[in-house]
Amino acid sequence: MAAKSALKIAYHIKKEEGRDRPFFNRVGRAFVNKDGSLNLLLDYMPLPVVNKNGTVEQLTINIRDYEPREKSESDTFSE
Repeated sequence: MAAKSALKIAYHIKKEEGRDRPFFNRVGRAFVNKDGSLNLLLDYMPLPVVNKNGTVEQLTINIRDYEPREKSESDTFSE
């Protein structure tokens, strides 16, 4: 098992009609402090959604361990 990273990624979870799975949109990052608490640094703050009934839906931000992804050919720029 890999060691847990002190760097975390923050995602806004949005459920949409017609989608089987929710959409995870990266909104920032978080860092674990010595006492186990988190500092959350948001690149932007998602707005709550008002549904058809006029009620505000719950805004969910999920914090996950940072896992670097492998580069693919589509990640590189070619001239």
